[in-house]
Amino acid sequence: MASEAAEQAYDKLRNIVMLPKNKNSIDILKIWYTDEDAKILTAGPFRTVTLDRYTIEKYAKRAKLPEEKVRETFERLAHRGVLFWYYSRKDGKKNYYIPPLFPGLVEAFIINPNVSIDERRAFLKKFHSMEGEGFLMNFASDYSVFRIVPALKPEAEGRLIQVDEALEVDKSQVLTYQDVTKIIESTYDIAVMPCTCRMMSMMLKTSPECERSVEVCMVFGSAAKYFVEENFGRHITKEEALDILKQSEKEGLIHCTQNTKFKHGFICNCCTCCCGVISTAIKMNYPELFQKSDYVPIIDNESCKLCKKCVNLCPFHALFYKIGPKEDKSEDKIVVREQSCVGCGLCASNCPQEAINLKKIRDNVPADTFMDAIQQMMQDRKI
Repeated sequence: MASEAAEQAYDKLRNIVMLPKNKNSIDILKIWYTDEDAKILTAGPFRTVTLDRYTIEKYAKRAKLPEEKVRETFERLAHRGVLFWYYSRKDGKKNYYIPPLFPGLVEAFIINPNVSIDERRAFLKKFHSMEGEGFLMNFASDYSVFRIVPALKPEAEGRLIQVDEALEVDKSQVLTYQDVTKIIESTYDIAVMPCTCRMMSMMLKTSPECERSVEVCMVFGSAAKYFVEENFGRHITKEEALDILKQSEKEGLIHCTQNTKFKHGFICNCCTCCCGVISTAIKMNYPELFQKSDYVPIIDNESCKLCKKCVNLCPFHALFYKIGPKEDKSEDKIVVREQSCVGCGLCASNCPQEAINLKKIRDNVPADTFMDAIQQMMQDRKI
């Protein structure tokens, strides 16, 4: 049984990672961290996920703990995926920080080969129980840290169309956060890892019908170094990354990244049956859990052959086949329900006739960086 000091440390740690105040959340923390781990992580200056970052030496000094004890704890927890690090560009030293639940703690723990399958299953049972209680709705906010990015094909210059001249937009230029190709081109290091949500679904047997590829999610930059060095993922080239995106689109997977202008840290390729964020948004009828892209499909009815591939592929059922008044079907057409569309662009990417482009109807400008996004999400939380 944990001591009173340990219980206080777990309670403080629960507040830092923004877990709900119930027994399941404490049980999850006890799977991730020992009593001593919890006391060490709460003895120092960690207060906010992602934002508070310290070298081992600086943290030990601030927490008034032996440096070797902090080193052993931090390195072990980083190997378990429950404490992240990055190399400082100033001095090359490792700075450690507590990551958010997602993207962060949940993903790194589930895909982590350094952690026993029994521990991961124990975590999943507790986490799945909280999901059933609407846990993700605790993160309901007017600002989401997740953003849908339109699919790859055809090329952005030909398919992303400026229609509403009243929008203050990028004119003919497509901004990086609106173009998955530019996100890949702008990064300096890429690692691919298994999809956490599909691994969870396989382990829990919640979506046995899903047969989409598993090794399709990517992290960039300093996160890529961490994931590779701790053995959660492997390095890939930009060309390999683009091939993964193309294959994901063929399988009907939605590109999702962080809702920021610059320094994107990840791209997930999501399905509606397994993805925790997207599936919860659908089940709870709360699309604000992610930011739609700024685009919706526009269909060239003259080129369209009414094959219905887009209708069958659309993960949000935003397209439907409308029967016209003539028996010869000459006035039948595919119709877009803009209110249901998230702007993923899978219809345009997979149209065999290239009859679908995307028009811009919004100008939702994201935060500059992920740390800014985290702060804005917490500031705008509704619960």
